[in-house]
Amino acid sequence: MWEVNQLTFAYDDKKTVLDQVSFKIETGKIYCLLGVNGSGKTTLFNCLSGFLKSNYSLDKYFIDNKLLYIQDEMHFYKNLSGLEFTELIFSLKDKKFDLAEFDRLLSKLKMNDYKNERISAYSLGTKQKLVLIIGILLNYQYIIMDEPFAAIDFIAAEVINDVLKELKEQGKAIIVSTHQLDIAQELADEILFLNDGKVNQIINNFQTPRELKNYIRLYI
Repeated sequence: MWEVNQLTFAYDDKKTVLDQVSFKIETGKIYCLLGVNGSGKTTLFNCLSGFLKSNYSLDKYFIDNKLLYIQDEMHFYKNLSGLEFTELIFSLKDKKFDLAEFDRLLSKLKMNDYKNERISAYSLGTKQKLVLIIGILLNYQYIIMDEPFAAIDFIAAEVINDVLKELKEQGKAIIVSTHQLDIAQELADEILFLNDGKVNQIINNFQTPRELKNYIRLYI
């Protein structure tokens, strides 16, 4: 289990963006961080992963070996192909690269045509899927994805959903941010609702997005 306790963050001593945020993440579950645009979802992820300094920090081993953070802005060697970049990552980490499993994941995520194409030609959604594949191959325990459904169509979204559910069955913990109620209601075991700098952790027993919306309006 990963516990976050009273995380607080403000930009340049101005208005507090995150105010004593606390929640628990268990393996074998999918969590949706739900909030309107500008509520601080990306800021929270950046604090959790160490990209922003707050009063909360993880040890370097956890960040390097257990936590994968898939951002909307990622840096690549763009002149490399997807295969070449993945091989480079495994070489730098001194890990054995499983080409057959890489090919299987490419096929599952509908990325066969991008295997030998330069990353500079990838869309944002394709880049995010490549990083997800690398994270799966490196066996990260906790996977954070910042708005993975924002840059893809509904068919690709269904594919991502299936892969995330497969990872859940393998005992991984996945945290996905979104501002879309339908995605949160369909995908999540638990919802982390971020509003006014606070996180409310909700078990997802909702049958429709409207039920979730009404609950938030009534109780949060």
